[in-house]
Amino acid sequence: MRQTFYAFGIAMLIISSQASAQKNETALLIKSSVLDVAGPENASSVMADISATAVERFKTDFRDAKEVEWKVISNGYRAYFQQNELLTAVDYDNKGKLYSVIRYGKSLLSKEMKKMLDKRFVDVQVREVSEVKIADFATRVYVIVMEDNVSVKTVQILEDEVKVLQETRK
Repeated sequence: MRQTFYAFGIAMLIISSQASAQKNETALLIKSSVLDVAGPENASSVMADISATAVERFKTDFRDAKEVEWKVISNGYRAYFQQNELLTAVDYDNKGKLYSVIRYGKSLLSKEMKKMLDKRFVDVQVREVSEVKIADFATRVYVIVMEDNVSVKTVQILEDEVKVLQETRK
């Protein structure tokens, strides 16, 4: 139950961050919604503000990550990188402890999840898929933005249950 609460909370954070990413009433999870930045910064000055513990843990957990960018966020630090058509955002708290991993990319949609969506919704096109994992919990929540002829829907898949979080009519 507690895992479900945390996973749902993260899903709602993703949904609320989409407001700034909306274009033509389509709320796609895009790189800019992950960054939480006001503008370009000098990479060396940003790294000076990042916890050495977070950087070391990141290097251990994500050895294959290339072209990693770091940002200071409200409650800690965010590292993000793109690999194999997936954008990954890794959040650490102020002490450098892993908080969450959020991955973005259509390839995250498994065949089983696609079957669940096809069973519940007719003629939808998947626009974006996000996977959210809170560090201390095994549960992963998937947030899918999809579109049909009349609306754009944001749905959540959590423990084999599909729930519509948001629907916007065209």
